[in-house]
Amino acid sequence: MLTRLKQSLTFRLLITISGIVFTICVMFLLLINHYLDESVLEEMGEKALSSAYLIADRPDVIAAFSAEDPTSILQPIAEHIRVQTGANFVVIGNEQGIRYTHPNPEKIGLSMVGGDNDSALINKESIVSVTTGSLGESIRGKVPVLVDGNVVGVVSVGFLTKDIQRTIDTAFFGWLQITLLLAVFGIVCAVLLSLYVKDQLLGMQPAQIAKLYSAYHTILEETTDGVILTTLNNEVVISNSRAKELLSPLAEGISLHKLLPERLFKEEVIQALEIPLQQQEMIISKTPLKLEKQLGYLYILRAKLEYETVINELTLVKQQARMQRAKTHEFANKLHVILGLLKQSHIDEAIAFIRQEQQDSSKQQQALATQPSILLQALLEGKISEAKERGITITIETEDVLIDYNDEEVDALLTALGNVLQNAMDALGQTNTQDKQIKLFIHQYRHELIIEVHDNGPGIDEETANHIFTLGYTTKDGYDRGYGLAISEQALEKVGGSLLIEESDLGGACFLIILQRK
Repeated sequence: MLTRLKQSLTFRLLITISGIVFTICVMFLLLINHYLDESVLEEMGEKALSSAYLIADRPDVIAAFSAEDPTSILQPIAEHIRVQTGANFVVIGNEQGIRYTHPNPEKIGLSMVGGDNDSALINKESIVSVTTGSLGESIRGKVPVLVDGNVVGVVSVGFLTKDIQRTIDTAFFGWLQITLLLAVFGIVCAVLLSLYVKDQLLGMQPAQIAKLYSAYHTILEETTDGVILTTLNNEVVISNSRAKELLSPLAEGISLHKLLPERLFKEEVIQALEIPLQQQEMIISKTPLKLEKQLGYLYILRAKLEYETVINELTLVKQQARMQRAKTHEFANKLHVILGLLKQSHIDEAIAFIRQEQQDSSKQQQALATQPSILLQALLEGKISEAKERGITITIETEDVLIDYNDEEVDALLTALGNVLQNAMDALGQTNTQDKQIKLFIHQYRHELIIEVHDNGPGIDEETANHIFTLGYTTKDGYDRGYGLAISEQALEKVGGSLLIEESDLGGACFLIILQRK
């Protein structure tokens, strides 16, 4: 328990601050004590000297030195001034240092004690001295009494050092009380500060913070995603190097409002939103950071290009799954038809149905086999199966086996054809047409490939057609729409192709996918 207490940041902070407060208070008291000693002694010395000057310059005091009994004149004057100034003694002596006055009348007529009269009697100088006299140690001011420039006596006004020390002690005690109050206030502030720091650090100790920082720093820098932690106001607190590569100029303290679209800040949670950002496609996720209360937000940035391989593989798997599900459903329906015909003894009709299905399947397989890429074959087969589930018929007409294309061109075709077919199916899904059709015409020429995608849906009006390839433009409901056709057009343009729209002979829309041959 004691070891844990010693390791506690709160305890160490409290002890450190309290120690600093205590040290400052002790040094302050030492300085105050020194100041009081110096200043009070200097003040009392000046007071003694000025009082002695006043006495030595009085005409009645000077005249008394010529009288037959100077003591009878000077003693009342000296005692009166002593009482007024608060001095412990006012002693007036002649040029031989014999007392004319003294607080103790019994010592009048005796020699002055202390050995500090020479400066006044011989050198005619005024002095302040600390010495021991008949009443004890005192600080005294001595001034010569002059008549026509000749020394006739000396005035000594003094304050006992024990009384001065008592005055110093009283003043020091007052400062001591003030210092103790300040010390208590400082310790209370130290306690409050320690508790505040503990709360801000979530109760963790320095060693824990260091380990967590090292671990978090390693994790942040090793991850391939861009990670950004922000305040509630979306000001960046921490970001890794990958985030700075993806989002420039990103730095601690900068507001993400300057770097990201404003609509992102209207949502508390965003899951894998795909948006164009700084001339590339970015996938962004946003999650609130909470620990008893909300602290800020966590943003995850991913470059879409880095995930295209994985996305294509997942898309292929999903299309295969849809295709198998659709084929299973279709095969079951056909088996039910054949079973019904056989139960009713319609043998010839059953045989004709089987032959017709065999011809349709062979025709579809031949059309798919002309595709130059297995990915294109999988895409078309998957879309055909999905369309069947949605009551849509897709037919493919091609003239010849297509020429092979490089990977970049195939990716562009996959993107464009997949988006166009999906849009056609979505458009047909919103209509009440009984015979929903999508027809693909694939033309292979010497210098270009043209794919026509026709549908008998509601078509596209002129205003929509003018904006349909604009990034973010959509006629559908939803938050993350309006990117498919724009991305498709960009992908084709990168490989020297284009994407056009016109009215279809079927009554709906017709998209032309054109890919130039080099």
